[in-house]
Amino acid sequence: MFDPQRFLGLDEMGLRVLSWRRLGRPDGPGLRQIRCEPDSHDARWCPSCGAYARVRSSWLRTLAHVPYGDDAVHLLVRVRRYECVPCSRSWSDDLEAVGAGRGVLSVPAVMWALRRVCLDSMTVSACARLLHVAWAVVDRAVREQGMLLLEQADRFSS
Repeated sequence: MFDPQRFLGLDEMGLRVLSWRRLGRPDGPGLRQIRCEPDSHDARWCPSCGAYARVRSSWLRTLAHVPYGDDAVHLLVRVRRYECVPCSRSWSDDLEAVGAGRGVLSVPAVMWALRRVCLDSMTVSACARLLHVAWAVVDRAVREQGMLLLEQADRFSS
C-alpha cells in the first residue's frame, strides 16, 4: 500500500497528508496528486503581538515533487492566510522548506533534477517529462541550484 507520508518524505518537509489519488491508466505511468498542509501550528500566533490568529482564507499551491516509480507526483499544498484581530495584521504559512518562493518544484525535486542532469546525464526534457512540468521550469531550477552549489567553497570537503 502506498503511504505518501513515509515514501515521499513529507514529514521531513513539515507536511501532513490529507488525501491522495492516482490519475492515469492503471497499467502505465500516471500522476499522483497528494493533498497536504503544513503540520506546524506555529503560524497561528501573531508575530507582532503574539495573539492567536484566525484563518482568513486558504488556497492550493501545486508543486512537482520527486517521482514515485513511473508516476509523477504533484503536491497540492493548502496555504492558509491568517489574520490577527487585535493588531490587524495578516500573513501566510511559510513554505520555504517545501518550495522556494513562487517556484513550481519542491526542494527535493530540484535536487533530484540536478542529480539526474549532472550525474546521470539525463536531459532536461526527460526530467521535465518525468516531473510533468515545462522544460523551462526544470532548466531554470537546475541552473540556479547548480550555481549555488558551485559557489560553495567547501563543496569538496565531505
